[in-house]
Amino acid sequence: MAQTQFKKVGKVQIAYEAVGEGPPLILLHGGEGDSGMFREIMPYLARSFLTIAYDQRGCGGTTMEDTSDYSLEDLADDAAGFIEALGYEKAHVLGHSAGGLVAQMLAVRSPQRIDKLILESTAPLPVFKKTMNDGAIEEHGRRISQGGLASVAEFFTTPEFMAEHPEFLDRLAEIRAAVSPEAMAQRLRALQTFGDIDLSQIRAETLAIYAERDQLVARDTFEHMANEVLPNARLEIYPNAGHASVVQFPEGYAKLITGFLKG
Repeated sequence: MAQTQFKKVGKVQIAYEAVGEGPPLILLHGGEGDSGMFREIMPYLARSFLTIAYDQRGCGGTTMEDTSDYSLEDLADDAAGFIEALGYEKAHVLGHSAGGLVAQMLAVRSPQRIDKLILESTAPLPVFKKTMNDGAIEEHGRRISQGGLASVAEFFTTPEFMAEHPEFLDRLAEIRAAVSPEAMAQRLRALQTFGDIDLSQIRAETLAIYAERDQLVARDTFEHMANEVLPNARLEIYPNAGHASVVQFPEGYAKLITGFLKG
């Protein structure tokens, strides 16, 4: 287990872990939990990269001097400032789920900070904002949560995976416990607080990975983003994976990511 380190970025004290050697690869975690969601995949990525996973605002060990509401732009600027504070001009960036929203905004606002970009199991920002404004994601989340943690686990993976890996219930509980309900509510507000954005501005070479059995992100919108909107993207469909794909198939995802970044 890597030791937790801290880096000051503006008024945010960022907690992070770094393992491996090589070109820097920054991991942006999803909406629920913290950088601990990358525990399974980091050892595989660390074989080729200095793999750095940090806790975003309101998550895990990261603290803020100013606890007032913030925006998606703030989260993206935190990422840019973090890369700079680590001493890098730019780095590879991987965003999973809500971390992919942050990565998209980072790629538009601070393209000079990104070497190559990986987007996993994430919605195109304009589509996400519309869905959030319609309340569909929040309502769906409420309905899923009424079935208890087992229902949530199956929603984020697959029934087959849960039958073979019932221990994922404990892992999911651990991931969700990393963010308090109050911080989670603030985070959801931030993820839908941003202005109009044109994703065609993203020029970074991009790997867009869709989990074949993702029940949260619509396949058609993800494919449209990769094939029609992003000018330098390559689409990959990972078979039998659910939304929590990096936890389900860490070795396979790491192999796909490593091949892209080394190519």
